[in-house]
Amino acid sequence: MNELKLNAIGNIKQFINPTSYIELSLKSPSLAFFTDFSLTKPLVIESSLSAVDTMQLMKKTHVRLKFVLNTYDDVVGIVSADDIIERKLVQKLGKGDKREDLLITDFMTPREKLRVFEYQDLVNTNISHVIKALKDSGQQHCLVVETEKDIIRGIFSVSDISRKLQIAIDVQDQPSFSKLASKID
Repeated sequence: MNELKLNAIGNIKQFINPTSYIELSLKSPSLAFFTDFSLTKPLVIESSLSAVDTMQLMKKTHVRLKFVLNTYDDVVGIVSADDIIERKLVQKLGKGDKREDLLITDFMTPREKLRVFEYQDLVNTNISHVIKALKDSGQQHCLVVETEKDIIRGIFSVSDISRKLQIAIDVQDQPSFSKLASKID
């Protein structure tokens, strides 16, 4: 193997200009924002892993979401970093569970409770439609499926959308009374 070395930057001060750069906006096609599993391998974790080990692994690798697989490699749920925060572990321990007995399946969102977008429904939509649906549901992530093929095609992540648009998106924002009243008028 060749050894790499770090060099001084010298006089280099400019970035390369992208050959196919697309300016993203709220009117951009929604499919420009989702993680397509036909191009990117999904991040997975085994359902038998302990919650503590999963929490440490996700922190160490800076991963915010993983798909939970059973022994047949079927998706049984998803787990986010928010699902396994220390406070939630302590709540389970307060109910008499032992720390070493807590599995990731005790904290994940089971597949049956996941709400998804159909891939074909997204083809002619822009990202503002996706953001609205995510805000209405309060979800940080949403899977994209192709029902005809029985596959999970990809995922939308509010943090990815926010980063690409360079705007803050708060899907947890609960409407105030004044916001609700203005919608009634």
